[in-house]
This record gives sequence, C-alpha cells and structure tokens, in this order.
Amino acid sequence: MKKRLYIIVLLFIALLFNAQGRRAEQSGIHAAYGFIPSGDSLKKNSFMAIAGYNHVLGDKGFLAKAEVFYHKTNVKYTGNQLLPYEKYGLNISGGYSYEGLYPVFINAYVGAFAAYEKVNEGKERDPKFNAIIPEKVTGFVYGISGSAELEIVLARKISLIGNYTQFYDIKSKFSKSNYAIFTGLKFYIN
Repeated sequence: MKKRLYIIVLLFIALLFNAQGRRAEQSGIHAAYGFIPSGDSLKKNSFMAIAGYNHVLGDKGFLAKAEVFYHKTNVKYTGNQLLPYEKYGLNISGGYSYEGLYPVFINAYVGAFAAYEKVNEGKERDPKFNAIIPEKVTGFVYGISGSAELEIVLARKISLIGNYTQFYDIKSKFSKSNYAIFTGLKFYIN
C-alpha cells in the first residue's frame, strides 16, 4: 500500500513539473457538474451542469468565457407545493485570474445570462389544487452571474476546476437566485 502511495505522489509531482502556466491568447474548453448545497427537501435532487469555451485575454490575467448550462431543481409555490423547475441557458462572463500561486489559479468572473425556464413541466395547472398558475410557466429569462473558481493545473493542458457560481434572475417570477458548487475539468486547446 505504501509503495503505491509513493508512486502516485511521485507521478503527481512529475506532472506538476511538466505543467506550464497560461499563455496570452490561450483557449480552452471546460465542463463541470454542480450541486446545490442545502439540507431541506426543496433542493433535494437539484443539480446544474455547465460546458463552455474559455479564453485568456492578453498576458495581464484577464479572462473571458462563454458557456451553456442546465439547471434542475424545485421551486416553492402556493399551498406548500414544490414545482419542478428547469432552466437552459447561455452565460457570457469576463474575469480576472490571480496566478501567483502556480500551479493554482484563483479566477473570478462577472457576466450576464439568458435562459429558457420551464416550471411544473410546462403544465399550466398546479398538481395539488388543479388551479391555473397565474404566471407563465415557460419563457425566456435573463440576469447577471458571478463565480469564484479555483483551478489546479494537473498536466500541461489539463486543469481541475472547482467553483461557486451564482445566478441572479431579473425576469423570472419563480426563481430569483440559483447557485451551485461545481467540480470539473478544463482542457487548453492551444
């Protein structure tokens, strides 16, 4: 057992020495899966998934990313009902990276998103009282987003990412704020 652990540690150290920092105008793709931390039944079985393109702007630590996301959770409604809620969207963000702790980068982003939301599986009547829901159960929403990301360089072009992302809905009548803690991978193309 000790021999295996020793070999794994040596391989990890070798990967770090072969890794390189970011370069100006470097591009990459990323994918991450997230959960919504909460102890109540409202957030049980809730998750988010994100996939996107990221780009390093120049050599001063500025970043940009565009990503698609999917979010599934429940929202509270009249009479203690929990209605299924889904959101599909596009998020565009700009950010900055602190690279002084290489091979660890600390990234922060601020952006905007547009999404299509679906409440109660698109059904206009609630399941408990069979009453018509007065708000539209499907439609487009928009808002602002922010995220804090920890990126750990694993190999020359691969990084492990962990982040906290917050979405603030401006237009939605059912969901004003969604957040998740993500983990995933980033692969640099060039």
